[in-house]
Amino acid sequence: MTFTLGTDRLLIRDWVEEDTEAALEIYGSADVSQWLSPAIDKVGDAATMRVILQAWIEAQPNFVVPAGRWAVVRQEDGEVVGGLLIRLLPPYEEDLEIGWQFRPTAWGNGYASEASRALMKWAFEEGSTDELFAVARPNNKRAIATAVRLGMEWVGETDKYYDLNLQVYRIRASEFKAIKL
Repeated sequence: MTFTLGTDRLLIRDWVEEDTEAALEIYGSADVSQWLSPAIDKVGDAATMRVILQAWIEAQPNFVVPAGRWAVVRQEDGEVVGGLLIRLLPPYEEDLEIGWQFRPTAWGNGYASEASRALMKWAFEEGSTDELFAVARPNNKRAIATAVRLGMEWVGETDKYYDLNLQVYRIRASEFKAIKL
């Protein structure tokens, strides 16, 4: 089953192996990788990125809705500009995290907010979740600003996720529905 979700400017879809070079522009960027949780090094080359994408593609059918990983494509030119995910946060795997990663050349266009808002709407309508969390390192001003733009509220700081000191933001389905989109 293929997943697609559209916005005015973007298409959210499953990753495919042909996205390797575009994905490398995201996950191979030190400007992106320095903020990833769990902490990982930037992806160094296309061969490594291809292996990672293959793992994501293989795992996708096994996720329970609304969890998954998706590519974000700009509709006007078909360029992959980012990635989205919804996954269980460690250590107890009770809380669902929404995350966004966009290539630096796509920053400042509102893509992260637009795509995340569409995915959140889908997750609340189709998934069996009533809340989503976002986590960000304290100095990651872009991620924090995006979480706030999405209507997420700061709920504190913790080191329980990924053994990193992280800012935690949350939005409940009822709060999301009250936001004017």
